Order: sequence, then structure tokens, then C-alpha cells
Amino acid sequence: MAKVPYTKPALPPAQLLAHVVSRGLVVPNPVEALHALEYVGYYRLLIYMRPYQSTNPATGVRHFAAGTTFDHVLSLYRFDRELRLLCLDAVEKIEVALRAAVISQVAVPAGPHFYLDPAHFERLDPFVVFYQTTRREDRHLAVKHYLRQYSTPDSPPIWAVMEALTFGALSRLYSGLALKHRKAVALRFGYDETVLASWFRSINLVRNISAHHSRLWNSPMHVDQPLAAKKLRSEMTPTDRLYARLIVLGALLEAVDPGSDWKQRLVGLVKHYPTVPLGLIGMPAGWENSPFWT
Repeated sequence: MAKVPYTKPALPPAQLLAHVVSRGLVVPNPVEALHALEYVGYYRLLIYMRPYQSTNPATGVRHFAAGTTFDHVLSLYRFDRELRLLCLDAVEKIEVALRAAVISQVAVPAGPHFYLDPAHFERLDPFVVFYQTTRREDRHLAVKHYLRQYSTPDSPPIWAVMEALTFGALSRLYSGLALKHRKAVALRFGYDETVLASWFRSINLVRNISAHHSRLWNSPMHVDQPLAAKKLRSEMTPTDRLYARLIVLGALLEAVDPGSDWKQRLVGLVKHYPTVPLGLIGMPAGWENSPFWT
């Protein structure tokens, strides 16, 4: 397809509201709608309008389905925001637990500076990324204190370095560890080490989308799809949608935060927004009644 010049002007909220009204969107409360366009932005809200639009094949113009209101769009936007915050809550607990497990299961037997010895790694590529990250992150208080206070080794112990790592670097560290170390850490979570390595990578994608306030609910997730643990295989289909990763978060929280109400909060969130198209999340009909969620 040949490229064309971009000629669309930047429009003020009032004109943008008139534009979507002309495409069939019903606006029961123009004041609320204008406020949303002013403080959330048309372009951000546009991705929450798409599920309610269809394109006229003759003109190429998108129109809203009959009966679609601005409230539908705002509800979907608010649902996605609350879903991101709920996922970040789970990721935080899992990330902290993974840091603690690496320290207790690897550093205790192998020493606080085990990460400086390639013998403790199965693959060097995660090790190199991990090591380079620690040398860049001397702005972190624990790392900075060590570098100022101690002469050797020239890098801080794993518990200080761990606080400076992103979850992505942490997941790469785990996947690159020697098999015996991965298995030792996996004991803390109750799943096979191969499954866990896959899960941590899949969680990192959810974490990054959520932390950067991007669209989560119906985002295609073809990258780093989580492996299905044997006891969850029937639940985790398909694996290229968010639902499989929500199961991963719930399953890991059972190990790291027993008694957590996270699953119930997710069920409650979905019930609070009944107009959200659940099929685009990958949620099957009656998902909330499966043994996993009850």
C-alpha cells in the first residue's frame, strides 16, 4: 500500500466530541465526555472505542454500533485501568518472592557473590546482561553504599544487586541459572522450573504493559506465551491472550501469598463492568465458576 502524507490537524476536545457524535456515538453527558477528552485524551480513548466500531467497506469510514454510548467507552477504559493496577499488585508480590527465593535457595549455599561465577549459570547470555545491569545501577542506595564502603569483590552481594534489577533482568537471571539452582528456587513456588521460567517471562510482559499505562485487556500476547502446567492445562487455553497470564498470576499468588483475595477481586472487577467483551481477554463462558477461581 502506497504511503500518503499525514494531514490530520490537532483538534480541541469540543470538535473531537462532535466528530465521534457524527459517527454515531451517543453522548448522554457532554460535560463528562469533554472532561474525559481533556484529561484522558482522544487518542488514548480511541483504542477503547474500536471494539464498538465497524468500518463501512464502501467509504472506509468507521461508525459506532447502534446504541453505543460514551459511557461504554469510559467503562472499558476504567476497567482496563483497574485491571492493570490489580495485575501490578500481583506482580509486585511475585517479584519480591522471586528475589527472596534466589537469595535463600542460591546465595545461601553458593555465596553472596555467586553471580560473578559463570559456573553457576547454564547460559552466559543472561549472566552477562545481569552483570552489566549491576554495574550500571550504582545510583541505587544499597549498591552505592557497597561500592563506597568495600574494596573486594568489586560488585555488591546478590541481595543488594537484586533491589536494582528490573523484573525482566530478574527473570533472565532465573532462566539462565544452572539447573540445580532453578530447581531449588522452583520448590518455593510449587511448579516445574521450565514452567516457571516461561511464567516469569510472560509476567514481565504484563508488568511492562501495566506499568506504562498501555492497553492490557485485549492486547495480543503472542510473545513469551506461558507454558501450561499439567494441572492447569485445561484452564490456560488459549495462551496468546491475557486470560492465561491471569491464571499464572493467580497460581503463583497461591504459593507466595496464601489467603490472598486477589482472585476474588478479579472476579469482582469483571462483574462490576458487565459490558466488557470478555472474549477478547480469552475468558471462556462461565470462567468464574471453574474450581481455579472459586
